[in-house]
Amino acid sequence: MRHAPFSTIGPLDSDAMDTANAHNDTIDEASDILEQEPTAEATTEEQPTEEAGIDSSESPSWDTPRPPRNPRWTDRLNTPAAGWVATAIAAIVATIIRLPGLDNVRTLIFDETYYVKDAWSLLTFGYEGTWAKDVDAAFINGDTSGLSAVGGYPVHPPTGKWLIALGMKVFGQADPVGWRIAAAICGIITVILLCRLAQNLFRSPALTLLAGLFLATDGMAIVMSRTSILDGFLTMFTLAAFLCVVKDQEASQPRLFAKLQEWDDLGTPRQGWNDLRTFLTRHDRRPFAVGPNAGNRPWLLAAGILAGLACSVKWSGIYALAFLGIFVAIREVTCRWRAGHPSPIRGALLADIWWAFVLMVPTAILTYIASWFGWFAHPAAHGHGRSGISGFAGSLADLWLYHKEMWTFHNGLSTPHTYQSSPYTWLAQYRATSFHWQTGPEVTGCTSGQCATDIVALGNPLLWWIGIGALILILWATLRYRNWRTGIVALGYIALYAPWLAYAHRTIFTFYTVVFAPFVALSVAWMIAVLTGWVTADGHPLSAPLPRRTELSGWAVAAVLTIAILMCAIYFLPLWRADVVNYSFWRSHMWLPSWI
Repeated sequence: MRHAPFSTIGPLDSDAMDTANAHNDTIDEASDILEQEPTAEATTEEQPTEEAGIDSSESPSWDTPRPPRNPRWTDRLNTPAAGWVATAIAAIVATIIRLPGLDNVRTLIFDETYYVKDAWSLLTFGYEGTWAKDVDAAFINGDTSGLSAVGGYPVHPPTGKWLIALGMKVFGQADPVGWRIAAAICGIITVILLCRLAQNLFRSPALTLLAGLFLATDGMAIVMSRTSILDGFLTMFTLAAFLCVVKDQEASQPRLFAKLQEWDDLGTPRQGWNDLRTFLTRHDRRPFAVGPNAGNRPWLLAAGILAGLACSVKWSGIYALAFLGIFVAIREVTCRWRAGHPSPIRGALLADIWWAFVLMVPTAILTYIASWFGWFAHPAAHGHGRSGISGFAGSLADLWLYHKEMWTFHNGLSTPHTYQSSPYTWLAQYRATSFHWQTGPEVTGCTSGQCATDIVALGNPLLWWIGIGALILILWATLRYRNWRTGIVALGYIALYAPWLAYAHRTIFTFYTVVFAPFVALSVAWMIAVLTGWVTADGHPLSAPLPRRTELSGWAVAAVLTIAILMCAIYFLPLWRADVVNYSFWRSHMWLPSWI
């Protein structure tokens, strides 16, 4: 019997598992334990070599399913080692793009004027001091006399600036490489993290490679990795927190389900929307019981620390913490519900959710407070002494008042800016942000006298435009098949993009999209993987090979999309790295007037 590519497959014999696809569980199964797949031998037995009236010696027609492939080479390509090879390739590409030419622009560009100078102040005083006006020209020439010990008024937490300071400590205050090297290294780490996230979610090295290459060559990710502002650091920490939550789910959910199977009060397993409707309308009259818990959760502790670090770069990291916490709580409830727990919500709350909360939220708060160590150690820093309370308690009260001041600043930030943009247009990359622009004969290295050099914070247009369609498919797969792995990708958009829609009235910029750019790359890679059959929308392996025409069509479309995206990246690369180009070359890249 021939099955549709996206059909759902029921549980099979537990001894027959295809290890290459053992990850493909969905949200309406209890865990990976419930979803076992047939071996190649089992699949072969289900497929007769001859059908009635068809000579097996004849070439198969276009609509005839292909026989099972020799598993030897596919097994080699679907090993953990292959996933690491894919990660290494993407990391090398990211390194080649991000590290060379960090000093192409030897001036402070865009908001570097704030963060680089604050970073040097942290190295000098241990806190952000006050700079005189119009000192950028002197600063880049090594003159830091414009810095005073009077506490400045930074409106962002210090961790990102401390990371910038590390680069300046190594390369020096006046070296642009020192300003930007930390951002570049964090950008490379972000590509590695995305590859590991993709591999852990989908167990497809090919998908992992595509996701890594798409992010490594995306313009938004490149520019924010070569510019010393905070959003690249925020991206790294939030993505790492997502990876830790995925690692936790892979470890805790099978363990919890196994414990539930041995629990005496377990009822009939549930799955699907019909069972949910019955559960909501018919109260389970069995006595209330808590049941077992998932055990140790070290990955949640790590996620809490990383979320706290994200918040200590920019406050928007709190959305990642909040939505990841909600996701973990939902997974605890649904695991118990699917297994037949009589009181899944109360059981999850009393057995695991409270502990997950302790591991994540207080840990994040303590990490965030610890990131202000320089501020605590220096009474001259801005905001000390406001509460009138002495000791450490007074410092905490002062910090709270300081944060209220920052909150007022951010919510009232509405000063018009040339490059501000509405978050409703971000997915289409409608309004680019120009970080640097120079044209004319004064451009260094220009021989024609008609050159330009530009740094434009603009995502790869084809990747982001195709990504809109990929996002729709991700949402459909998550809701239609309750596939928690695609749900993680959707959660990246919800946590890191959706909250900005409430701030459309503020002065905000398209480059804020860098924080969810990894999920754009991952969603497009997943869509291409679906086209090629590497993964399926429902998260299950195919029960039978696709018809040859369908398979070849999918591969053709996937190849065209992949090549087009990567060629578009190569085409725009000079405008992301501040390379010297002819003005006509630059003008040909301005596809939309809003990019100028």
